[in-house]
Amino acid sequence: MLMLDLKKYSPASQILALKMTGKVGPRTFALLINQYQTVEDIFLAEVDELQQLEGIGPGRASAVAKAPEFLDPAQIIIESLDAFDSRSVIYSADNYPRLLDELNDPPPLLYYQGNLPSQDEKTVAIIGSQDVSAEGIGDAVELGSLLAKNGVSIVGGLARGIDTAGHVGALKERGKTYAVLPCGINIIHPLENSGLAKEITESGGLISEYIPDSPVSTGRLMSRNRIIVGLSQVVVIGQVSANSVGTLDAALCCHQLGKLLFVIVGDENPHLEKFIEYGAIPLTNVNEYKLILKSLV
Repeated sequence: MLMLDLKKYSPASQILALKMTGKVGPRTFALLINQYQTVEDIFLAEVDELQQLEGIGPGRASAVAKAPEFLDPAQIIIESLDAFDSRSVIYSADNYPRLLDELNDPPPLLYYQGNLPSQDEKTVAIIGSQDVSAEGIGDAVELGSLLAKNGVSIVGGLARGIDTAGHVGALKERGKTYAVLPCGINIIHPLENSGLAKEITESGGLISEYIPDSPVSTGRLMSRNRIIVGLSQVVVIGQVSANSVGTLDAALCCHQLGKLLFVIVGDENPHLEKFIEYGAIPLTNVNEYKLILKSLV
């Protein structure tokens, strides 16, 4: 282990190698980096030492010790990003979105196409259900447009329905918008939004914490909610359904982080009890968007 020449491998490759063990997710990485300060020191740690850390244990300690075996394939993956116009950014880089530091488990490695939000950018998430009315779609498009016209970037998940509408609204005003994917950066989900995704990258960007070629899964759909919330200074909930589990999870994350949460109310949006419990501020009309702007000052 002491003969390991980490200088041959990019910082992104080193972090990816840890992740490829299958035992080092964002929470474990945060624990390790808090203990060892640098990725190099994590690689050099002995198994006996690692397993003494609370939350690591023998199985995870053994996996971390085997991480060097993944350095070469990890380097190949990072170098392959150029093939689909993508890049990577690690947690300590200057262009890493610092808003994500507020999370308990910020992703140590992100992949992206286009751009990342800058540190001084105003960002608002517009999210909601996929199965919504024309009125719900219209409200989300209008809100995205009004906010973009005032220099606000829109964050969403590229999902059908409200997320798509928020992205479209921002683009109508030639604004910036960012989509967080529940899959590898080289996979567009849903596929029907491929054209929209390309438009998004022209000024904003697509963002993922998952290795290229990672398929969509329920766990990844839920996990990306924290990144959508994390990238946003304010979250707005559009129309939801009785089964809006993902949107409710995002609202809970917002509540836990103490971020401002708004919800568009109306006859077409009756399933709001839980969101109000989480402290959501009602917007009776999208023209009340100035309340959101004031909260961004």
